[in-house]
Amino acid sequence: MKVLKTTRRNEDTLVEQVYQTLRNEIITGRISGGSRLVESALAEEMKVSRTPVREALHRLAVEGFLYSIPRAGYIVEEMSDYDIVDLFTIRLEIELLAAKLAYEKITPVELERMELNLKMTDEKVESGHTEGLTELDVAFHNIIYKATRSKTMVHICQSLSDHSLKYRISLIHIPEFARKTRDGHYEIFRAFVARDFPRVEEAIKNHLQLAKEDILKIIERNRDEAFFSSAESL
Repeated sequence: MKVLKTTRRNEDTLVEQVYQTLRNEIITGRISGGSRLVESALAEEMKVSRTPVREALHRLAVEGFLYSIPRAGYIVEEMSDYDIVDLFTIRLEIELLAAKLAYEKITPVELERMELNLKMTDEKVESGHTEGLTELDVAFHNIIYKATRSKTMVHICQSLSDHSLKYRISLIHIPEFARKTRDGHYEIFRAFVARDFPRVEEAIKNHLQLAKEDILKIIERNRDEAFFSSAESL
């Protein structure tokens, strides 16, 4: 866990740093689902007082990354199959609305950024170097979110995306899934360039449907591996 420097930092800034550090650890999977987080232990590990840790944990619980157990601390939420389906059902509706707003306002410069993102993704996918692919995946979608010119929409879309990020990180390092993600982005980009909104909608629907199915597959595979590992140890 990252040690935070407290010199000349006001309390609000420190709370934000603790919050961002813990949130990043959770969404990248470095703190796994089911892990117990205890305020005092985190404060000692991060070399800060308990107050910013307490406030950061509360924020993460409000956002749905943690749930509180009285007198025992917090537990990192682990998403079930139902949670994944529910998340992607909601995410699809929100992202279609975001796409509609972005379609009306996206600029040539933003389309150029999407194209550059795809070229960089191509280089990594075809070379087999998957480091940085997750960041490119997130950046591609952020271009669309920001093209809506709506701070509220950007916040909602990024929050929904972050809840599935740790599963996407697992997938992006598998060549088959990395190519599917890249190909889905190309379809979305080409639809925007063609100024064909029905095609944009269809591309986003297909992209998110495949992402949902792939995440469910990897969760099932992880369950199977855990089961057989447990059986072998008996």
